[in-house]
Amino acid sequence: MGKVTHKRNPDTSTVETSANASENAGIVISAFDNSSTADHFALITHAIDRHRLRIFNVRSGTVSNDYSAQEKEKITCLTWGYMKDTGDLQANTVQAFKKKKSGIASLSRVIALGMYSGSISMYSLSHGTIVKTLTGPHTSPITDFVMNKDGSKGYSVAEDNLIVEWDIEEGKESFKWKADAKNVRKLKLSHDETKLATAGHTITLWDLETHNVIKKFTGHASAVKELSFSYQDDVLISNAEDDRYVNVWDAQSNNTNSNNLTALTLETNVAHIDSSSTEPSVLAVTDDGLVGIWENASQTTAQTSSAGNRRKMMRSMTKEADANIRIVSTSSQDTVIPILAAKFVTDNSGRSIMIARGSSIKPSFEVVKYANEETGAIIPDITLTRQPITNYLIDTASIAANNLRTTRKAYDESAVTVVGNTDFTIKAPTLAANEDQEEVDENTELSIEQKLQSLDVVDTTATKSKKTKKKTIDTPAAGSLQTVLVQALHSNDAGLLEACLQHTKPDVISSTVRRLPTEYLIPLLLELIQKFQEKPGRAPALLVWIKSVLLIHTAYLMTVPDLVGKLSNFYQALDTRVGVFPKMLALRGRLDIVQSQVNVKSYSNINDKQLQRAQLAENVYVELDSDDEAEAEEDLLSMDEDEEEEGEVSSEEDEDMENMTENEDSDEEL
Repeated sequence: MGKVTHKRNPDTSTVETSANASENAGIVISAFDNSSTADHFALITHAIDRHRLRIFNVRSGTVSNDYSAQEKEKITCLTWGYMKDTGDLQANTVQAFKKKKSGIASLSRVIALGMYSGSISMYSLSHGTIVKTLTGPHTSPITDFVMNKDGSKGYSVAEDNLIVEWDIEEGKESFKWKADAKNVRKLKLSHDETKLATAGHTITLWDLETHNVIKKFTGHASAVKELSFSYQDDVLISNAEDDRYVNVWDAQSNNTNSNNLTALTLETNVAHIDSSSTEPSVLAVTDDGLVGIWENASQTTAQTSSAGNRRKMMRSMTKEADANIRIVSTSSQDTVIPILAAKFVTDNSGRSIMIARGSSIKPSFEVVKYANEETGAIIPDITLTRQPITNYLIDTASIAANNLRTTRKAYDESAVTVVGNTDFTIKAPTLAANEDQEEVDENTELSIEQKLQSLDVVDTTATKSKKTKKKTIDTPAAGSLQTVLVQALHSNDAGLLEACLQHTKPDVISSTVRRLPTEYLIPLLLELIQKFQEKPGRAPALLVWIKSVLLIHTAYLMTVPDLVGKLSNFYQALDTRVGVFPKMLALRGRLDIVQSQVNVKSYSNINDKQLQRAQLAENVYVELDSDDEAEAEEDLLSMDEDEEEEGEVSSEEDEDMENMTENEDSDEEL
C-alpha cells in the first residue's frame, strides 16, 4: 500500500507544521518537548516582519518564554534537546563562577532553531536568550536538526543537500558528507545514537561510526514529512505529505529487508506522528485534527523475522487505528475542535497522550487516557466535548450573538405605513387662500392677481396689506425614512433606495441609521460603497451615510468575521483619494499666494487711478432718473423765482438808500 499514489490535496500545504489545523490557527511550527511528561510546548507564529517563538508550560497553561527572531529572519525548523551548562552559558554570578570552577556540568533544556539564513541558534529556557549559534557549512535554509541526549553532538541538513555533524560544545563542524539522494529534508537519530535516518522521497539509514549506508527504504509517493524510531530502535515509522498512510519499516541492521512491514491507515492525510517510549504504540494526528492510536504497530517485526513465508502477506496488509480520539464543541456536536499536536506521556502507566488544542493565542492542554485503568483494554472511540477556543482573548462573537438574540425584534409589517417614491416628490403647486378671505366659493372664479399671489409670483412689496401663504416641503420624519430604507433594502428596490439617499441632513441620517436593524447594516454599507466607487462625484453625500454607519454601529461591525474583505475596495478607494490630497493642498497654497499678490497689485492700481481722477476732475456728472429730473427742474424754477424776488427787494432798498442820501445832502447845504 505504500506505493499507491494519491491525488494532491489543494487544501493542504507543504509548510512544516504539526497539523493543517495549526496552519488555520496561524501556527508555523509546533512541538512538545522530548521528555516523557511533555512539560513544555513550543509554538512559532508569524509576527509583523519576523517569526515569534513562545514556550508554554503545559501543566499551568501559561507562557514561560517569549522570543522574537531578528528582523526579517524566518525559523525553518525546531528541535528540543539539552546542552551541557558548565557556567559559561549563565550570567556572571557567584554561583555560576563556583560551578564553572568546580567543573560540574548540568544539562540545560534548549531549543535548536534552524534559520533561513543557514545558521542554527540554541535558545535556552533557563536563560531566556540565544546561548550559542552554529554557523559555517550551510549557506541555504536549514530543513532539520537533531541532537544527542547529552547535547554534545548534533546533525543538520539543509537545502544544499549536505549533512553536517556538529560538535556543539566547540561550536564547529566535526564531519560533513553529501546526502545520497536529492531533496533530503528530514533527520532522525536512533535512541542508541548509532544510526541516523535521512528522508526525502526515499529513506536512508546511516551508520554514524563509518558514515556508510545500512539500507534504503522506498515506497512513499511524495516527500517524507516526519520520522520516528520505536522505543527499541528496531522499527522506523514515517509519513509523507498528502498521504493517509503511516509506513512501518524494519530498521534492524542484521537483515536487508527494505520493504515496509505494514501500513497504518487513516481516513484523511496524516500531519504528525509519534511513538511511545515504553511500548510499541504509535499515534498520528490528521489534517482534520483527529488522533488515531495503534497499540502494537511494530509487533509485526517479530512475526516477520520468525516466519519468513508470512512476510509478503504482512507486507500487503494495512491496519486501522485501534483507538480514535476527537473533540467536539459544546455548542454543536457536528463541529469538531481540531487537535494541534499530540504526544505519548507516562500518565496511566504510559497509556495516555498529551494533546494541544485551541488557538495560537492561548492553546489548551489535556491528558487523555486511551486505555481502561482497571482492565487495561484500549477504548476504541473517544469523543470529548469541550468549549471552543478562538484567537480572541474574549469571545466577542458569541457575546454579540447572544446580545442580538435577546434584543432583536422580529420584523412586523402589520403596523407599518407603506410608502413609495411618490411620497418624496414635490407636489404640484396649489392655490392658497388669503387670510382676509374667510370662505371662498368653489364656483367663484379667481382674479389673475389672486392666482399669481397663490403661485408666489406677485411682488409682496407692491401689496403689503395682503399676506400670502408660501408652500413648503416638509422633511419626512426619521422614523418614516427608516421604514422606507428597510423596505428598499428588503425588496432590493434601487429606486426607493436612491430616494432615501437624496436626503443629506446629518440629523435625519444619524437618526435613520441608529434605528436601522442590524441585519440591514451590511447590505446598506455594500450598496453605499458600490455607489461611491461607481460615481466618485457623489462622495460628499454618500460619505455622510457611510460615516454614520461606521460610527454608530462600530460594536456590531467588529463582530462581522469577513468585514475586512468586504471593505477592502473601500479602503483602497479612500487611500487613492487621500494620496492626491497633499499634492492638491500644495497646489492650492501656491495658487492662494499668486492670487493674493494679484489682488494686492490690482487693489493698489485701483486706488492710484481713483486718486488721480479725484485730483483731475472739476465737473462731476450725475445721471438721474426721469422722476428725479422733474424734481430737479421744479427745484431750479423755485430757486429762480426766489432769486428774482430777492433781486426786486434789493433794488427797492437801493432806491431808498439813494433817496436818503440825497435828502441828507440837501439839509447840509441849507
